[in-house]
Amino acid sequence: MIDLLKKQIEQKIGKEITNRGDCEMISNAILQTLDVNISYNTIRRLFGLATYTKPNKKTLDILSKFLGYKNYFHFSQNAQYKEKTEFQNDMYKVIYHNDIEAITALIKNRKVNQQNYSGFIAQLSRELLYDKSYSNLNTVFKLQNLDYKTFTYSELLHIGNSIGLIIRKQEHYNEALFYNTNFLHCVYLTFVDYSSLNGYYGAWAKKILQKKPSREITIFTSAILEFNKFINNKSINPKVDNLIYTDDLNPILCSRLLALKLLKANETETIEVLHKYYTIHSKRANLTDYSYELFTTSIVTKNLQIMEFLVQKIILRVKFYYQKSHLNSFYLMGAFYYKLIGDEKKEAEYNTLFSLNECRYSYEEFISLLYQIYLYDSAEGLSNKTKIKKKYIQLSKKLNYPYFSENYLTEYFK
Repeated sequence: MIDLLKKQIEQKIGKEITNRGDCEMISNAILQTLDVNISYNTIRRLFGLATYTKPNKKTLDILSKFLGYKNYFHFSQNAQYKEKTEFQNDMYKVIYHNDIEAITALIKNRKVNQQNYSGFIAQLSRELLYDKSYSNLNTVFKLQNLDYKTFTYSELLHIGNSIGLIIRKQEHYNEALFYNTNFLHCVYLTFVDYSSLNGYYGAWAKKILQKKPSREITIFTSAILEFNKFINNKSINPKVDNLIYTDDLNPILCSRLLALKLLKANETETIEVLHKYYTIHSKRANLTDYSYELFTTSIVTKNLQIMEFLVQKIILRVKFYYQKSHLNSFYLMGAFYYKLIGDEKKEAEYNTLFSLNECRYSYEEFISLLYQIYLYDSAEGLSNKTKIKKKYIQLSKKLNYPYFSENYLTEYFK
């Protein structure tokens, strides 16, 4: 922002600041305009003509007033708004003209000049989807500037969720995107659409598995399709081997593979696997990510063994904002667990901690379906139970997973 302030000062006086005389000229202009004295040496330091020191608030306020603003805060607010508006106008213009070279140039410029780069990419991608410019979207995600490895996981989630919601609504896809590994990492792996496993997302998964674009994507896709079989009341054959213990896969993917393995495990094997899994991964990273898929899977399967292990043995920590949704699923699992074992005090505590608003978009309807089961058993009076059952049935029909029958709702806590 200070660089922009300097640039606007140069624009105001009509020349680049390159020497002491230029700094004296600015000092005199400020004195004449504002009747405030600011040393030319201060201006020299600001423009790098002397040893740089960060300007104080008073200096920034004076320079901002010289440009016609109330103070430096007023300048910053207006400059940010102007920059955002100009970028948006440029974005709409290049999309309208379907100019991929201009789009590419805008992306590179944004990377250099703007901190909220992931937000810009999400907005640009959504506009391309609205415009059905699938070819340009594919080209954009092939750019080196959009390499998924350069984004944090939180940024990837922001991009993936923003784009995924549009794709869910349109249910359009371009075959070329199945070959675009970067797009798959940014969108397909982050917006895991549990509302559409029997819809577009499941169709994507089947096509992507045929392409086998990378090892991690192939493993993830196989896991998604196996879980989809399970909630469609079909037999599963998860081939996870020792992948759950590896350190070269995403921790959330490891938790997905572990959940699949435990769907087929007996009681003895379940405890052995859980102990080994957490003994290995507790040395490597935050266990919140390594546990994520177990929270919902243990609810779905009513597996008290897994629930008890997670509640009593695992210490979960939220280090990043995205992990709030992980912890939220843990709270729901805790409410189910303590209701099942009859601990009303702990059940109430965990139910209070849980919030549907904290669910990730791609899981929201799926988790809401599970929550109706909890609410149904807790509800008093036929009228309340009828309302909750109606919502459960509506969600069940929308998701179209045979596993979640009406009998599943009414018998769960019996």
